[in-house]
Amino acid sequence: MITLAARDWVAEKSPLFQSHETMSVTLDPDAPGRKKTLLVSVLILIWLAGSLFGLWWFQQQSLRPFVKADAPPEARNPDKVEQGLKALLQRVSAEYPLSADAPVTVVHLWNPDCLCNNVSARHTRAIIEQWPEDKEVRFIILAPATLPESRLSEARKLNPNALVVKASGADQLPLTASPGLAVLNQDARLAYFGAYGFGALCSLSDEALFTNMIERLLAGESYGPFLNIAGSGCFCAWPNPAQLPVK
Repeated sequence: MITLAARDWVAEKSPLFQSHETMSVTLDPDAPGRKKTLLVSVLILIWLAGSLFGLWWFQQQSLRPFVKADAPPEARNPDKVEQGLKALLQRVSAEYPLSADAPVTVVHLWNPDCLCNNVSARHTRAIIEQWPEDKEVRFIILAPATLPESRLSEARKLNPNALVVKASGADQLPLTASPGLAVLNQDARLAYFGAYGFGALCSLSDEALFTNMIERLLAGESYGPFLNIAGSGCFCAWPNPAQLPVK
């Protein structure tokens, strides 16, 4: 049996037996700040995860071959592609006779409604910036035949150093996807036709591929024909010319 004296002695020595009036609790003054920091960190992680998922979803929706398996055989025939591009250049030269003397012609396949233009823009910009207002390189922006005239006029204002024209069925140019480009010498001989790059980010093993190619053609060297169409990336189907323009 514990005596009263022993109980008092234990209560005095042990905090477990102290009364609640004598006990004190020490609070961490930095606790609210740490909770706020933790909450912000969690929100940032959620935002990053959502952004990565959105990017992955967009890539999966946009990835497709530059030339699909069911595309007409003309799309894989360099001679047919060159014939269609020659018809295009003849039409452009008749409309813009001063541009016909350029030693090199670059044709940019442009569908303004394609979100993939953003990932190929750096390649297009590299060409334009290296030869701005240069008579050596004629830069043609080829838009779908379905593009309304109002949007065509707007594109011309935004690209004063390029010839913005619409595709025509009379050219018989087998177009399947955009963005893409074609490069031809002064004799309208095909050097390159196809994608700017492949993969979700339009990647190239050599980022200077096109500028080096143009420099070789300007130096009188031969190049190609090279059809770079065997791969998947961020592409949009070229609009069907049978569709009427949207007013």
